[in-house]
Amino acid sequence: MLKNYISWFKKNINKPVFRMIFIVLVVTFTTLTINIIQGDPILQNMDFTLLLIGMYGYIFLLQKYIHQIWLQFLISFIAAFIVFTLQMFSDGSYVDYTSFIVVGGVALFLAFIMVVLIKALFKNSK
Repeated sequence: MLKNYISWFKKNINKPVFRMIFIVLVVTFTTLTINIIQGDPILQNMDFTLLLIGMYGYIFLLQKYIHQIWLQFLISFIAAFIVFTLQMFSDGSYVDYTSFIVVGGVALFLAFIMVVLIKALFKNSK
């Protein structure tokens, strides 16, 4: 019975959805174990798991519906810039125009990372 599961897992490991499920399960199990060992509430620090699910879903949608690399980069940059700008406005941490420059640099870096992740995660799925 276990051999059937292992062979099924080996056969489907290159599919992006199964890879995402595996990564989320490993991160969730690790977080739960750490929370139990430290005596914290069980669902504490699950924000990283939600971040992984959100990022992977975003990457999956970009890869599926937008095929030009420059457009994936541009959409990732705009989304990251808007999210960071709204976050900084909500907590009042915008100081002057240099804050826009820093947020733009971070958004560029995140957009680059997203495009690299799209290419790395979906290279074997076609």
